[in-house]
Amino acid sequence: MSATIVRTDDQNAEVRGDLLNSTVVPVLEQGLKLLAAAGGQWTVSLAAVDKVSSAGVALLLEWMREAEKQSVTLRIADLPEHMRPIISISDLDPVFETVLI
Repeated sequence: MSATIVRTDDQNAEVRGDLLNSTVVPVLEQGLKLLAAAGGQWTVSLAAVDKVSSAGVALLLEWMREAEKQSVTLRIADLPEHMRPIISISDLDPVFETVLI
């Protein structure tokens, strides 16, 4: 099990693999670097994400916090359907409404 984040251009990236407790830390750090280099907007696609846990939701929340600090508009594309129940049960639907595309 692993996860990676791949820069597709200056303002876009794609996360691939499993977003679990054991895989999110390296992706978090790489994503923060890409976010900082993105300028005013950064879009992350999750189309290639397989397994998820609450750690994956925590990863997205951390990117959201950092984007707000840096005044970067963050967009999350292709949220896996099996991630939605974790967001809902955590009462985070309103938080994610603003970033999901």
